[in-house]
Amino acid sequence: MNKRFGVWAISLIFTASLCACGPAEDADVSPEPVAQSEEALSGAGWTVLKASGAAPIRSIVRRSDGWLLGPRSNGHEIEVWASSNNGVSWFRHGSVANNASVEFGDVTMLRVPGTKTIFCAFREHSNGQFRVTVTRSDNDGNTWVYDSTVVGPVSRFVGAPFLFIRGNGDLQIYYDSEELAAQRGYPGHQWIAMQGRTGKTGPWTAYGVVTVARETAAGALSREGMPTVVQLGGDRLMVVTEGVEPFTTGGVRANVINSIQSWDGGRTWDYSLRRTVYRSPIHSGSGRRYNAYVPYAIRVGNGPVGVAFCTDENKGTTPDLSSTAPHLRQCHVGYVSTTTSFETWSGPSAIWTGSIRNYTPGLFERSSNDVIVTIDAFGGNQRVMRKP
Repeated sequence: MNKRFGVWAISLIFTASLCACGPAEDADVSPEPVAQSEEALSGAGWTVLKASGAAPIRSIVRRSDGWLLGPRSNGHEIEVWASSNNGVSWFRHGSVANNASVEFGDVTMLRVPGTKTIFCAFREHSNGQFRVTVTRSDNDGNTWVYDSTVVGPVSRFVGAPFLFIRGNGDLQIYYDSEELAAQRGYPGHQWIAMQGRTGKTGPWTAYGVVTVARETAAGALSREGMPTVVQLGGDRLMVVTEGVEPFTTGGVRANVINSIQSWDGGRTWDYSLRRTVYRSPIHSGSGRRYNAYVPYAIRVGNGPVGVAFCTDENKGTTPDLSSTAPHLRQCHVGYVSTTTSFETWSGPSAIWTGSIRNYTPGLFERSSNDVIVTIDAFGGNQRVMRKP
């Protein structure tokens, strides 16, 4: 079992690790101000397409023939699952990688528009070291070959990659990096890093190693993770991440969701536009904040940015520690979206409240304004839901 700052890779399915979590014992004498006007997680409108069984975790792409395709890690193998009926049912379609000596996780895919080329990126953990690896399929995901290693092997955590094609055609990869934070003088912190290629091939050196997202306040703990990227128009980008509170609330740090924007295709990031996308309310009995974690962002209908996430705020009792293993957390799945601008966010509504063991929601727009979400329900089961 791999533990990184209190977070485990667990269950039969080794899902994307909750890399942004901070140590539960951290204390800070500069508490974050409490602003309470949060709404309860409620609402309806999402319907179940598939209640249980195997499906992709977090990431879905559409093949050139119309099939949906996505990955699922079972620990030592990255499975590929496909759907020929727009996500209603899924069948096994081979694998990306299989190695008994390597733990695979944080798997994501990206198809190059207008081609049969699909990239698959993931975290590898072996012999106490981490790396971010990219594989490639040139036949719509039927077979896979090694493409490149982006970073690693390193002893500090790197993982949770997300692939993105910039408007000029450059392929970029965003990922969690304790290594970058330590290199810049902040050991124990974790930032979002970005590397890119000129076009789709070649070394990941076109941008250097860019610091995308981190906390900048003096004395703050900065642990950002699990980035997803959306294009807001032209070279204006938004990255949404999981984080932890920079200062403690009730003696511990809860998970929160943050965003930041770039005006130049990811080369630099505008910290004046860094926002807290969502933070859960405070539990009155303990004074601790509930958690909001594992976000996934997409642009819906070329309009607002929507974010799915897990939260324990309906629990009623003391919030889970951000170091609690994901399969032991009690949570539902919520949703927020931008409102009048890309800097303002709605209150939360519910995607799924029918069970308390959920993880790593992933959003996919099947057609304009027709969105599905996959939710890892553990034990080899994933749930697929739709918002028409």
